Order: sequence, then structure tokens, then C-alpha cells
Amino acid sequence: MQDPEQNLRNASRVMQVVGWLCLVGLPLSALIYPPGILWGSVGFDVCFPNIGPDHPPSPYNGLHPYFYMVAAMYVSYGFLMVKGARNPLRNVALFDYGIVSSIVHGGIMIPMAFYYPNEHAHLWADIPFAFALVVMLLKWHPKKVESNG
Repeated sequence: MQDPEQNLRNASRVMQVVGWLCLVGLPLSALIYPPGILWGSVGFDVCFPNIGPDHPPSPYNGLHPYFYMVAAMYVSYGFLMVKGARNPLRNVALFDYGIVSSIVHGGIMIPMAFYYPNEHAHLWADIPFAFALVVMLLKWHPKKVESNG
């Protein structure tokens, strides 16, 4: 049996890792991710392979407005996870939100990725990330580690 304090420290570390991934990692990966900023933009089409049809035209040079909405939500979530890592038990709802929202987001994206040819790239990037996040948050959920102690 592991020490309950160590379990909570692990939950805090998970919050920090997830938080920094969302705050820094996701915006950086958006530069090279297919529906992101550079991939599919004019001038960068020689740098990246063509995985499928381009996203439909957008007034933002290939970016869909939903990109900004999703990015804002993940960056906000990342900020709250980093801040909440000081006390995982008081911020357990952040784990719950991450689990539920990732299941819903990934669950919606799977059929969309098969139905819309220009969404195939989601199958190898954000969908697996969403479900990996669910597994990580479930494994180190503060209420679960508290009860295992």
C-alpha cells in the first residue's frame, strides 16, 4: 500500500503535467498539427505531408473559428490545473471535468473524423490525446488515491 500523502503528491504532479501540457504544449503543437496554424497554410504545404483534404475555407487563412474556441478552453483548463495542483482534494472537480469533457470531445470527434474526409488527422492526434488524458486523470484522481491509502 502506498502512502496517502504520496498519492496526493502524485495527483498534484498529474495536475501540473496536464496543466502545463494544456498551457504550453497544446499551443505549440498547434503550429504543426494538421488543422492547426502552419499545416495547410500557404507556404508551408511543402513542409508537411498531405493527410487529407484541406479544411474548408476560412477567413483566417485556413483556421476555423472553432480552433480558437477549443484552444481557449484547453488553455483555461491548463491554467486552472496548474493553480489547483496546490491542493488536489479541494480541486477534484477539475479532474472530473477533464474526464467527462475528454470523453465527450473524443466521442464526438471519432464519428466526425470518419464522416468528414478533412477531419481524418484527428484520429492520430487529439482523439488519442483526449482518451490518454481520461486514463491519466482516472488513475490519479484525488478521491481514488485517497481511498486507496
